[in-house]
Amino acid sequence: MQALEKILKNRKSLCFIDLEGTQFSHEMIAIGAVKVDLHKDGSIKKIHKGYYTLVKPKSRIGKVVTELTGITEKDVKENGVPFRVALNGLKKYMGFCFNKCLFVAFGNHDFRIMAQSLAHNLDVNKEDVETVIKHQFDLADFLSTYIKDENNNNLSLANFLKIFNIEFKGTQHNALADTLNTVYLYDAFLKNKEIVVNEYRKTLGMYRHLPEPIHLAIEKLSKKENVSAEEFESYVRNSLK
Repeated sequence: MQALEKILKNRKSLCFIDLEGTQFSHEMIAIGAVKVDLHKDGSIKKIHKGYYTLVKPKSRIGKVVTELTGITEKDVKENGVPFRVALNGLKKYMGFCFNKCLFVAFGNHDFRIMAQSLAHNLDVNKEDVETVIKHQFDLADFLSTYIKDENNNNLSLANFLKIFNIEFKGTQHNALADTLNTVYLYDAFLKNKEIVVNEYRKTLGMYRHLPEPIHLAIEKLSKKENVSAEEFESYVRNSLK
């Protein structure tokens, strides 16, 4: 897919990541990462064993986040590591690919968590954090160009997977599970061209910010109905009445 190839720029590896953050300060409390090796066409060659750790924030987690993720103050106190250690662990896990890969997340909130964690931890190597943020790829934003729900809204990770007849594996809002399921979604998007074509056709039919004649024509075409030159001419004339 040309649009994806332009983003990947012949990279040989991707780092899929998911971060969980505190409720108010948005500091990292958990990180999940999965390294993926790619074929030349961007499809997945190999999925490596993932990296996961809890992270100690400087601020409290917050009740809402604990209810969502199941991560408690006790969990991060007893099993968490400082942000500096978590980031070094990610860098070691990725090896020489760290400075050459794209960091793929479902949404851009993960990169905001990375930036906020840096702001609260001045002992961290700033260049490593900037490497992750600079080389980010929001898979949700990319896929939403082609696939939306029936109301023209963006889909959640679980609902994107359902489009490709895949059930979410593991527990949602677990950083490593979310990461792995993002990998599965990326893989499914590339392997199921006809599903993508059908979904994109429907999405095009929901576009509203187009001149009326074009919108009416695309709406019919998205339903696999023909639009003649005469019909399009009538759309143009009616729009000028």
